[in-house]
Amino acid sequence: MSTWRAKVRLRPLAADLEQAHRYATGAAVAGLRDAGLGPLRLTGDAVPVLAEAAVTSATPFVRAPLLSRLSRVILLHPVHGVEGRCPSCDVPAPCPTAREVAS
Repeated sequence: MSTWRAKVRLRPLAADLEQAHRYATGAAVAGLRDAGLGPLRLTGDAVPVLAEAAVTSATPFVRAPLLSRLSRVILLHPVHGVEGRCPSCDVPAPCPTAREVAS
């Protein structure tokens, strides 16, 4: 059975954010199962569910500053420029920064 998420074609930035989410969930699972926690260490089938919930709860706080900065970059380096030129770089639009952000 496939979910709607499996059918969505992600742009590179979204794909990178999703991959980071998967890595964070894996790190959270490892952290919850870490033997160094001693008697607080968690085991069992619920650990991945708890890790996913923890990462999902934290994600907006991590993504918001990143997306805010990217938004500011897009405003400074518009893909179509102003009168065909990037207002920040003063080169023909799209400048290298705009091309990178748009990819």
